[in-house]
Amino acid sequence: MRTARRITQIAGIVLFFCFFLFASYPLKSWMPVDLFLRMDALAVLAASMAGRFVWLRFIPALAVLAVTLFLGRMFCGWICPLGSTLDAFDASANRRAGNKKTGDHPFRWIKYFLLVLLLTAALFSVNLAGWLSPVSLYTRTVTALIHPLFVYFMFGLLRLISAIPFLEDFSYLVQDALTGYLLPVTLPAFRGLFVIGLMFFIILFLSFAAKRFWCRNLCPLGALLGLFSIFRGYRRIVTDACTQCGKCQSDCRMGAIHPDPLITDHTECINCMDCQAICPTGAVRFGWKGRPSPQPVDLSRRRLLGAGLSGLVTLGLVNTAFISSVKKSKVVRPPGSLNEDAFLDRCIRCGECIRVCSTAGKGLHFTGFESGPGGLATPRLLTPSGYCEYNCNMCGQVCPTGAISKLTLEQKHRTKMGTAQFDKTRCIPWYYGETCLVCEEHCPVETKAIRFRETTVIAIDGRENTVLLPYVDESLCVGCGICTVVCPVSGEKGIFVTSAGEQRIYV
Repeated sequence: MRTARRITQIAGIVLFFCFFLFASYPLKSWMPVDLFLRMDALAVLAASMAGRFVWLRFIPALAVLAVTLFLGRMFCGWICPLGSTLDAFDASANRRAGNKKTGDHPFRWIKYFLLVLLLTAALFSVNLAGWLSPVSLYTRTVTALIHPLFVYFMFGLLRLISAIPFLEDFSYLVQDALTGYLLPVTLPAFRGLFVIGLMFFIILFLSFAAKRFWCRNLCPLGALLGLFSIFRGYRRIVTDACTQCGKCQSDCRMGAIHPDPLITDHTECINCMDCQAICPTGAVRFGWKGRPSPQPVDLSRRRLLGAGLSGLVTLGLVNTAFISSVKKSKVVRPPGSLNEDAFLDRCIRCGECIRVCSTAGKGLHFTGFESGPGGLATPRLLTPSGYCEYNCNMCGQVCPTGAISKLTLEQKHRTKMGTAQFDKTRCIPWYYGETCLVCEEHCPVETKAIRFRETTVIAIDGRENTVLLPYVDESLCVGCGICTVVCPVSGEKGIFVTSAGEQRIYV
């Protein structure tokens, strides 16, 4: 069974990265690239509570909870990509640090505290679970950190190989073969890389304190699955052959075995089967035995009340009008996004839409505090770093919670996500008195949302010129931002995009 678990973990990681790589342009509609995100029960539950909705696409998460009722936290030990990555890192980290005593668990209550805090906030329509829910966190990290580092390494390696005369053609063949799957057309770069990377590396290096420190003490999804496994039937069983050598207790990656090996905290056990494999007398096995008795949860009433109050305080801080109103008008959401409040309720900050956009217009990036703390790590259109590709609707196809609606290309072409506006102190015709047609030439709208008026102006050098002054027909502009990207003005561009507020589809 331990071998089966390792094979399942490897297969799960491979499948996760296959889905990740297939989430690119052109998107294959039959590929369930968001499957792992829809299995994240905490992210799904928080989005449903905050958004006041239930969706059939959440069936994978319900299936995980149903399995947990009987088999315990197998998702944590067998499927979770972050858990599998931590196991791989633990294999090296604990060779040096060693595993700590598992009888003392001073921090285990924290994950239950965080769970209550997140669900309390979601109950009042503030969805913060995506920041800490492991699948969302891992997907965001792979999008912003791991995959870009891999791409930079591969491009550097191929460039090094191409410098060798007799391998130059071979390096180009390899790059052409990998482009579109393992490698994007251009190098990816995202805002927020430092913060996202720092959080991930902190989680990794906590393994020097104890195996799976994150899973034991901090993971709120683990706490949720622990609650669902209170009455689990499939569990660790110790026979009379046990000599109480303590080997299983010292090596348990979750600290689920008490100093008395006969006692197991079944809400913490992830069915890794290590104790069964290393038992010198074969006294440990996993199976069904008798009527399951309820397991205690490491969260006192005082801490439960404190978590609930902390959730309300967090709710107040996130929703403070002074903070939340910061530059909201400049945050342009992906096409098909719900209105801002509903969007923030549903978005789990996974970055899946940002990942697929990086292979098309590269317009979506992680939001900082532009829309207040509640909008942190949500997607936004950021120009001139990129633009929304007019003939791309992939972001809505991969969104696991419906924060971005699925649009056909015809609907996408008629969906207004923002409005372009000219900066008359930067635009070449307006400021320098010279005709420039670049923005109009690249406008993808069939009837052109950028128009011109022939006008006589006084140029900056005092000359009188007849030029074509551009203006935006707001009834036609969809806010894709390509005009900003192609604007030839150096530095701050002569045209920018502002939010349309609530998105709407033109008739």
